Amino acid sequence: MSKIITFVKIGQIINTHGNRGELKIYPLTDDINRFCELDHVFIRSGEDYREYRVNRARIHRDTVIISFGEIKDMNEAEKLKGRYLELPVKELKPLPPGHYYIFELVGLAVYEGDILLGEVTDVLKTGSNDVYVVKASGGNKQILIPAIKEVVKSIDLKSGTIKVILPPGLLD
Repeated sequence: MSKIITFVKIGQIINTHGNRGELKIYPLTDDINRFCELDHVFIRSGEDYREYRVNRARIHRDTVIISFGEIKDMNEAEKLKGRYLELPVKELKPLPPGHYYIFELVGLAVYEGDILLGEVTDVLKTGSNDVYVVKASGGNKQILIPAIKEVVKSIDLKSGTIKVILPPGLLD
């Protein structure tokens, strides 16, 4: 199951900040500091995307405070609450070998040997390691697979597959 993704959500606008049009962003990335390197983002309205120039971004606790050149006051900023900051896939930072964006993993078929276990529907961030949420083939059951080297043996984005060796009792 292959889907074409052109934009990826990197943060959600959760509130305004101050009266000069700054926005408070909840980051949807592991590296919150990436926001300080952005020069622009896109915000979707319906089916259309509008580009916004980043004037300034700073980290505030576990959120980002950002100001855009196109937003001059709190009234304009208020209209964007709840929307997402997005970037085209081609503008994402390359990850080190063996690391993947969540959108790259969702939809991959998971196999143990020649047996299709199901398809990745989500990736949970648990702190110690990620967990792949796999919808089992032929049913509504979910399998939670720890994303650790002992379990996940290979990820092949080109073939759309993940090969695993499940620990005993995981499917019980």
